[in-house]
Amino acid sequence: MKLRIKPFPAVMTVLSALYLLYVRMSEDTVLAADAVGGDPGGKILPTIMAVFMFAGFLYITIKERPDGKHEEKGTVILFLITLGLSLVYLFLLKPVGFVLMSVVLLFLLEYIYTTIDSPRSWKQGVLGCIGTTAVTAGAYLLMRYITKLLLRLARVGSLPGVFGSTVFNGVISLVLIAALTILFAATVCKALKNKGCERLSKSALITFAVVLALYVIFKQFFNVNLAPGLLNY
Repeated sequence: MKLRIKPFPAVMTVLSALYLLYVRMSEDTVLAADAVGGDPGGKILPTIMAVFMFAGFLYITIKERPDGKHEEKGTVILFLITLGLSLVYLFLLKPVGFVLMSVVLLFLLEYIYTTIDSPRSWKQGVLGCIGTTAVTAGAYLLMRYITKLLLRLARVGSLPGVFGSTVFNGVISLVLIAALTILFAATVCKALKNKGCERLSKSALITFAVVLALYVIFKQFFNVNLAPGLLNY
């Protein structure tokens, strides 16, 4: 019997739908404010992700049709790697934490997909992932220390009350992220480029900026309960 749809996007559509169902039914992602409808709460980020995943894969499933040829080996491997990393991300998100797991997922996917048509060094990729994770975690801890310090000083009256605002601290965090990203690009990433590791440098810089920005936006502006995991103290 000839297939009328491509199997990979169809499978991912089903998985995305199941993930969306899990998010909406799970009590682990509900904040107290959700019960009274006063806050979008912890479900907003995973819900948005699940909706976009489902819509994207559903579109591909409907739009594309099998051409009668077998999938190339490289395409199958990339699909399995992406699926495997995504499942690991979901299972370890809560115990390990949003920042650390998002760095690992985004960096590896970025590095793998940008080196499809060229030789890649797995050792280089792993070391780059570890280094990017360490730098991003350090920047996260620095931002958290600064925001907690500002909140504490505002509460005791040492600073104006505006410094006790979560939104104001979010703006400060975004400015800090921009400054740290520029510093990261001018030092570590520049050194990697000079050694011929341009793709590694690009993956590290994108991961660093995107993960920190997403954390600040969803945590401090939308009050999403993102798991701190191992970075909690």
